[in-house]
Formats: sequence, C-alpha cells, structure tokens
Amino acid sequence: MENLPKFSEMKAPEGYFETLPDSIFEKVQPQQNWGWVRWAAIFIVFISIGAYFFYPTAPSNELIALEEEVNLYIDANYWTAEDILSMSDQPDLILDELIEEEMPILEEFLNDEYLTPTEQ
Repeated sequence: MENLPKFSEMKAPEGYFETLPDSIFEKVQPQQNWGWVRWAAIFIVFISIGAYFFYPTAPSNELIALEEEVNLYIDANYWTAEDILSMSDQPDLILDELIEEEMPILEEFLNDEYLTPTEQ
C-alpha cells in the first residue's frame, strides 16, 4: 500500500447530489410494460383453438339435413318431381341418377345381347 500514490481529498461540486436524480431520469428512457399484450395474445390463441374444436362446422351434415328436408317435402306431396327438376341447375344429371338407382333391370335389358343387331 505504500507504493500507491496519495490522493488529495476529493470533493463533489456544489449541488451535484441534488441534481443527480433529475439528470439520471432525463437520460433513462421509460420502458413500457408489454406483458399484458403477451397474455392477450395467448388468450386469443386459446379461444380460437377452443372455438375450432368445440364449434366445428361440417358442411356434409348440412347437406344431409338439406337432403332430408327435401325428402320430407317430396313425401308430403308438397313438391312434385317437376318442382325439383326446375330448381336444379342440371336436371338431366338428376334424371340419369334416378334411372340408375330405380331401374337396374333396365341397364341389363339395354346391355342384353338380344338388342344388338345380329350379323348374318
């Protein structure tokens, strides 16, 4: 310790410690608290996932319900076949499907070898 240089007593300038806190606050930028944004984002993600799993939309179920409703109208004789065909964009397609479903014997009859011309 004897080798260390001797310093004279240090004195702070007058009023230095009175103005020190104000000068520090001027230099430091206030930080904003964004913690609530993180929690809000997490909350929104969980609500979205929950809504997806608990309230699924199934268009196939809606189409089945629509088909059942149409069948009820037909069975109650509220709609006729002409009404159904007039509501369709492709009535020929509906008629072809009905023929395939209702008349499988007709296909066998049409494909029968008796209807093909015979060669002589």
